[in-house]
Amino acid sequence: MNERRSSFRHLVHLNVRLYHEEFGQINGKITDVSSGGMSVEVDNTVSLNNKLSREILSVKPVNMDVIFEMECLRVNSQVISLQFIS
Repeated sequence: MNERRSSFRHLVHLNVRLYHEEFGQINGKITDVSSGGMSVEVDNTVSLNNKLSREILSVKPVNMDVIFEMECLRVNSQVISLQFIS
């Protein structure tokens, strides 16, 4: 994998739901987090292709009362790369 992050990654395994106005709800699992963003593994990104690139998503970890607004950087195979919006 081509490393693009400048921040150290923390490996995590946390179920998450992504919300988008047009695409609806997407279930996935956070696989790693850094100070700049996170990678989310989803079952099927084929239908999303690059339609989500540069789109804003609401990210809610399951069983947590927090929602992150994030920008989608890219969609690769089964991983969506997200960046925190500052």
